[in-house]
This record gives sequence, C-alpha cells and structure tokens, in this order.
Amino acid sequence: MTEYLSYTFDDSEEFINTFDELPLWSASFGLLLLKHLELQPNLTVIDIGSGAGFPLTELAGRLGNSCKLYGLDPWVNANKRAKQKIKNYNLSNVEIIECSAEAIPFPKNSIDLIVSNLGINNFDNPQAVFSECNRVLKPNGRLVLTSNLNGHWKEFYSIFYTTLKQLGKESLIPALKQDEEHRGTVESISKLFIEHGFIISRHFEEYFEMKFLDGSAFLHHNFVKLGWLTSWLKLFPKNELEEIFTSLEHNLNEHSARNNGLILSVPMAYIEGEKIKRKETTFSNTIKKINGTEHRTKI
Repeated sequence: MTEYLSYTFDDSEEFINTFDELPLWSASFGLLLLKHLELQPNLTVIDIGSGAGFPLTELAGRLGNSCKLYGLDPWVNANKRAKQKIKNYNLSNVEIIECSAEAIPFPKNSIDLIVSNLGINNFDNPQAVFSECNRVLKPNGRLVLTSNLNGHWKEFYSIFYTTLKQLGKESLIPALKQDEEHRGTVESISKLFIEHGFIISRHFEEYFEMKFLDGSAFLHHNFVKLGWLTSWLKLFPKNELEEIFTSLEHNLNEHSARNNGLILSVPMAYIEGEKIKRKETTFSNTIKKINGTEHRTKI
C-alpha cells in the first residue's frame, strides 16, 4: 500500500523526455506570470530556473524576434529537453545557459527583465540570487517572480498533524510545521526585493485547487512523489515511516470519502520589482503600497 515510500528520482535523459510538470503544477503559475507581465519590444530577458523550457519558450514566442531571451538552469537533462523544444519550435531568439543564478554570466546593467516561475522555491541561496539579479539588471529593470505561498495544501497538512497526534508522535510535529511554513509570504518575499535594491511595482494574488480522488491517488501521484515526498520522508525516523504514512493515507482516504474527494488549495503570487538607483523606499512603505491599489486578489 505504501510502495511510494521506496521512490527515488531518476534524473536521466530518458526520464526527462517524458517529464512534463505543466498540467499539474507549473502551468498555473506560468499563466499567472504571462497574464500580468507587461510585454515590450527590444528586451533582453533572463528566465531563472528555466528547467524543461516553460514558460521560457512560450515567452520567447510571445515577445518575438525583437527580444533576446536566455534560460538559466544548472539541471543538465532538463536543459537538453529545453534545447530540443527551441529547435522544434524554430525559435531563434532564445538560448540556454547551464549555470546557477548565484553567478549570472552577464555584465552589470545589461539586462532589461528577469523572470522566474516558481524558481524562488528552489534557490539554495536566495540572497545571492537577488544580489546577482540587481547587478545584471539595468536601472529600472524588472525582476518578476511567481511563487506558491504559505498556506499551500493547508488541508493536507491539517490531516498530517492530526495523524501524528493520533499516533502519539507530537514530537515530530515541529519538523512538519517547519516544512509547511518554509514557503514565503508576500511580505517575506517583498522584503528580499527591498533588501536588494528593488521597489515593489506590482503584486497580484490568486489561488487554485488541486483535486484528487483520494489520499492514495495523491500519495502515489508521480509529481507529488517527485516534488514533495522526498522532503517529507526526511522529516521522520526511517523505522517509523511505514506506520506514519499508512495512517496518513488512511486518514486522507476517510477525509476524501466524506468530502467527495481530496481538494487542496494553492495560494500563489505574482510579484514584480523595479531596480532603483538608491534606496528610495522602506519596507513598511512598500507593504503599504502592496496593500493599496496595486494589490489585486481573485477568489
């Protein structure tokens, strides 16, 4: 029943050839980015964490040949797939550079726009990444991020906490709580912008729902295993995993039976910052702006 506990990620070219996260996850955030991003001619653009090529190739097609785009990612096999897409789509305005965003290979003040769809979730050193973005962007250049927020899958985590309490494993709850709350808020992400020489120019919040028949379908889903399961398994002693996840799966299934499925909410944000020449604002003033007319939330 819990064979997913033995899952290991196969980072191979063969796997990447059939890997497509878009329907489940990245598309919702990418569409949020494409919906609000202001398109202009003659831009030099970087997509940080471009992965298998979304939204990089779509953005390249929408901007056209007056613009030049670069996808930055250290993931070797994903880059191969992105390059194949570029070739298949006959895109002449986009290139892939295999590197980390902690050392962007461009001179200072040379880039007009940097985007990153969910990339902030995978930055090992966000301070270094934001510093590099500021360095390479031109004055008034834009940095645009999309991210899921604190509160992601709150229904799942609530059932997980209940499961640990039922098993008498309350001592494991703080580790799970830390995993749930490591995702940023609009305020914490905005603070990173401001600390590195940006002013928040626009901000939008939306959310979507992910639906599964039941907890078994959820825990066995390939992308759930790929994106989240490994981190959950690291939270608990190995000799307790079978007991914990057997009970968790049972509780998720009972919840699903009572509620016509497992419905998980995902809050997400589009945050756009503009590079400034000097510190022209404070964090409190920027948060006031976020809470004003430029903050639009859809429910």
